[in-house]
Amino acid sequence: MNPTRTSRRPPAHPQPARWLGVAVAGVLLTAGIRHFRPPAPPPAGPPAAIPATSAIPVTPSDRVLAAANLHHRPAADPLAPVNPLADHLAQLLQALATESDPLKREQFITDYLARLNPGDLPGVLAALNHAPPVEFARDLSRRVVRLWAGQNPAAVAAWLSQQPAGDQRQLAAENLALVWAGGDLASATDWGLSLTDPDESSSVLTAIAGEAVRSDPAGALQLAVDLPPTASRDDLIRRAATEWATGDATNAVAWAEQIPDPDLRANVLAGEAVAWAGQDPVSAATLALQQLPPGRQQADTIVSIIERWAQQQPQAAADWVAQFPEGPVRTAAMDNLVTQWSRQDAPAAQQWLARHT
Repeated sequence: MNPTRTSRRPPAHPQPARWLGVAVAGVLLTAGIRHFRPPAPPPAGPPAAIPATSAIPVTPSDRVLAAANLHHRPAADPLAPVNPLADHLAQLLQALATESDPLKREQFITDYLARLNPGDLPGVLAALNHAPPVEFARDLSRRVVRLWAGQNPAAVAAWLSQQPAGDQRQLAAENLALVWAGGDLASATDWGLSLTDPDESSSVLTAIAGEAVRSDPAGALQLAVDLPPTASRDDLIRRAATEWATGDATNAVAWAEQIPDPDLRANVLAGEAVAWAGQDPVSAATLALQQLPPGRQQADTIVSIIERWAQQQPQAAADWVAQFPEGPVRTAAMDNLVTQWSRQDAPAAQQWLARHT
């Protein structure tokens, strides 16, 4: 055998070392291709937000929808304002100032308030303290206080006790008084009496008594008579006494007759006489003639009584007017009687007038 020919014969199978080198080279080439492949584009979708320089106009409605949405912006939104309450409130006030339609402005406010949580209300009030425009800020402050007072009046009272004196505190106190008195007159009164500032207490109790006039006129009078004597206090007494006379004229008149101030007494009795005319016009007219001093107030009161009386019993009212002595009161009463009577029976009114002139 030739050893040289034997050494040149190819092997029957590939050598293992050579295959291993080829495999390693392929793995490295694949890894390199993957490393330098450009990243896949992001999935299609809307942008996170419209750029500030966008030419798309923002209408007042869009502003208010954003202002009202205080709690639905994702926490991770990089555009979220540092103070969402103040930011959204500013947008609302701007929309109110630029919108001329009062119905739309009312809807803006309604939508905004509907989305507030109870915990937002103190922050909104704080932001409204010096917010422009002033007229819309004051109106919105009044509405926020009323909203909060309807939910938790005691909490509003506690918040108020921490506020500095000023217009906002007075406005808030008066609106709290109105809402609280409508739901719980006793608790509202206790709160008003507990206030240490005399002027604030007087203002609050006046508001409470004013709210109680219709539901509890006698209770309103009890509050009113202890207030400092002012024109507002006297008007409140007159309104409460008049409301009382509508349902209980006898006791209301008896109370008014004891008022020491003659001018206030006459004003209260005049109001009670007109209220009494709806149930007992004869007694009301007699009261006006006997208890009111002659003059313009007496004449105006009698004319008002005749107006109501003539709508129900024109002939009876005419018989009573016919007894008047000649003078301005008789003339004014006759003119009013004929006017009211003519709407029901013009011929009868004219015949009566012919007989008595």
